[in-house]
Amino acid sequence: MAAATLRRPSGSDPTQLALRVAAALNVGITDMGFFWVTGIAKDGTIVVANNYGLAYIPEGVNLPERVKMATADESVPPGVRGSWTTYPILALHGWAQHHNSDLRAVIATEDQFKGFDPGAPKIVLRPDDIPENGRMEGRHRLQVISPSAATQLAAIAPTALSEVLPPPPADINPPADRRALLWFEVFRPLLSNAPDRGQVQLRHFVTYADHAQQLALHRAHTATEAADQRAAIADWIYWQHLSVLASDAIAAAAAV
Repeated sequence: MAAATLRRPSGSDPTQLALRVAAALNVGITDMGFFWVTGIAKDGTIVVANNYGLAYIPEGVNLPERVKMATADESVPPGVRGSWTTYPILALHGWAQHHNSDLRAVIATEDQFKGFDPGAPKIVLRPDDIPENGRMEGRHRLQVISPSAATQLAAIAPTALSEVLPPPPADINPPADRRALLWFEVFRPLLSNAPDRGQVQLRHFVTYADHAQQLALHRAHTATEAADQRAAIADWIYWQHLSVLASDAIAAAAAV
């Protein structure tokens, strides 16, 4: 089914919001091979997933309050979520199953559906469905993966932000920025059909997340404006959470 056939008003039907979310998530993607898929559960819940790691949301992407992220759902054990890594359609179905539901539709572009059975009626996004501006109002990525941490950070007075940081290192120079190289290693497993490619990607994701933490922490230590320092601390906490989550998923898989 093409998305264009569903543009007519539909009252409280969440399909229209899901279509807008799916289209917006397809704007401005810069990560190699990265893509989102969007699902609608039987009860109308909108859930999204992508093919990079667990709970990864690109910088600057906000998710509306009504939208769930499958791999960030802490009610699902890390080991289970880890088994979804690099397979976002599997993540949507796994999330729905965990919540005793089914998917009534999956939304993606034609290219994103290639080689994958959506396991539910599919709604295909066409190029003219994608807006020029994909900016969405909603939750910052830290709010999505850890609402409590985001709330606590927001409550800290600007003058007290430095108190949540570890002591600064003696060396004031920034760490060498190796993000581009390490991010390529996160991407590379997507080129493989090996059954363990998800675990391989998770291991590289831990390495990347640990490095991103170091860079964010340096920005937090050296920021001269409170807003910049708060943003850097949010990134520092975010990448900490992702590193721990991926590590827990790897450990769970190794224990099986």
